[in-house]
Amino acid sequence: KALRMSLYLNEYALVKQVIEETPYQSISHVVRSVGSKNLERLLQYVAKSMSDSPHVEFYLQWCLELLQNHGAELEKKKGSYMRAFRAMHKIVQTRYDEVEGMCAENRYAMDFCEEEAKLNL
Repeated sequence: KALRMSLYLNEYALVKQVIEETPYQSISHVVRSVGSKNLERLLQYVAKSMSDSPHVEFYLQWCLELLQNHGAELEKKKGSYMRAFRAMHKIVQTRYDEVEGMCAENRYAMDFCEEEAKLNL
């Protein structure tokens, strides 16, 4: 109910606070309670919130639940949701690229440490 009210008020800081205070286990239930009337706004807010948050997995779970629970609605009216969907896709791709870069750096560092350990033996 808090999410629906914050979406109704259309206040970004309030919506973000409600999203981030939602327990991880409750995301699915909360997403199911959002009607198609507020779906586009919620997609936009999740994308915007994810762009500046360190909680990547948390927001990915929101994206996943939104797509799983409202996929049929998104598909049926894809023209009206395209802007929000593109924003969400863009930030998910950006976060993927960031994580992929960190993994590559870590892999390089691990390989370097392994080689140094072999040389010192």
